[in-house]
Amino acid sequence: MNKKLFLSILLLAVCFAGQAQRNFYHRLDVGSSNIYSFVVSNLGTALLNYATHDMLFDNSFTYSFFSGEGYVNEVSTKRYDLMGITMRDLFNDAYFGTKLGYQSDNMGFVNWGIYGSAHYKINQFKAKFMPEMDYERERLHYMKTGVGLMLTLGSIEHKTRVQIEAALRYDFPLGYAGVYGASKDMLESGLSSHYAIKVAGFTWLSVGVYADINHYNLYNVTVDKANLKMYNIGITFTITPKRGEDWL
Repeated sequence: MNKKLFLSILLLAVCFAGQAQRNFYHRLDVGSSNIYSFVVSNLGTALLNYATHDMLFDNSFTYSFFSGEGYVNEVSTKRYDLMGITMRDLFNDAYFGTKLGYQSDNMGFVNWGIYGSAHYKINQFKAKFMPEMDYERERLHYMKTGVGLMLTLGSIEHKTRVQIEAALRYDFPLGYAGVYGASKDMLESGLSSHYAIKVAGFTWLSVGVYADINHYNLYNVTVDKANLKMYNIGITFTITPKRGEDWL
């Protein structure tokens, strides 16, 4: 009798643990705007997804652009080489971070989720703030923390599902080097929003697009009163080899 009771309790514990694992949303995000960095990171994350037997990583190719005006005219910016092989080219625009939260696991067509996130982002580019200036190298380091909501369309039994995300983040500077010195105090902090749509499921690939919008000026106080804002768009393309239908 004690043996049957023990086995029953053990079976219930396994079921609850499995359900908790299915409800635990977790993702590691990697992004780069350099072709070589993107290819290498995708191969690495594909290997880790395979080794962990989990949808652990999302990998994206990202692109940042800037909009703003200085005291006299529009601020001009230049990107580094998307196919360059110097360290500045390879990591001119990159991020790494995590999302942790809860996701529902209903048999119906609609599921939902909520998560907290933290991402580190580095941007390197060249900027010309005034006509008489030359292009100067700019390097910005930010930490982006926030909360996001998910809506998943498609039953858990379907091989392909559509996931829609919307998140609000607070960005604060970690470091700066450029024409205005080497102090993070030259950078502003503020809110940014994140929007994404992705097609995924029990397939080899996760494919989607996203956009990040900064709702604040990058620079704090500058001699030319530049009010430069940054925007990011990206394509999520994650390889997950040999993923079976029994994956969570």
